[in-house]
Amino acid sequence: MATLHLLSNPGAAASCLAAVADDDAVLFLGDGVFALTARPNSAAPIGVLRDDAESRGVAVPSHVRPMSQTDFVDWVVAFDTSVTWR
Repeated sequence: MATLHLLSNPGAAASCLAAVADDDAVLFLGDGVFALTARPNSAAPIGVLRDDAESRGVAVPSHVRPMSQTDFVDWVVAFDTSVTWR
């Protein structure tokens, strides 16, 4: 079952990324954008809410997809379930 991992707390990054499978995805949002340098040990796609990164002055690495609110909703609909890491 594919899961969308919503990472909003940079302190939860290690636990979140350890739980990510290849068919999952990770979306960094809110203060979670401060953990953008962390990567899962899988081929899971990684996204970040563009507005959250910009408002916090965080540069988006090339391996991360900047996403709009509409993209965020598309991902939520596309995945079987989601988990929020706070």
